[in-house]
Amino acid sequence: MDLQSLIEGARSLWVLWLMLLFLGIVGWVLWPRHTKQIEEHGMIPFKDDDKEH
Repeated sequence: MDLQSLIEGARSLWVLWLMLLFLGIVGWVLWPRHTKQIEEHGMIPFKDDDKEH
């Protein structure tokens, strides 16, 4: 096994790892149990502050 074949094998494993990571994040976001929490976090910029300046 030479260095070039080792690099090609590692490169293909990185593609697989990043694809699984991406699909895991998308799956977590789209899971029905998390939708309420995500919607609440998305509304943070629109909430009024109770502090008066």
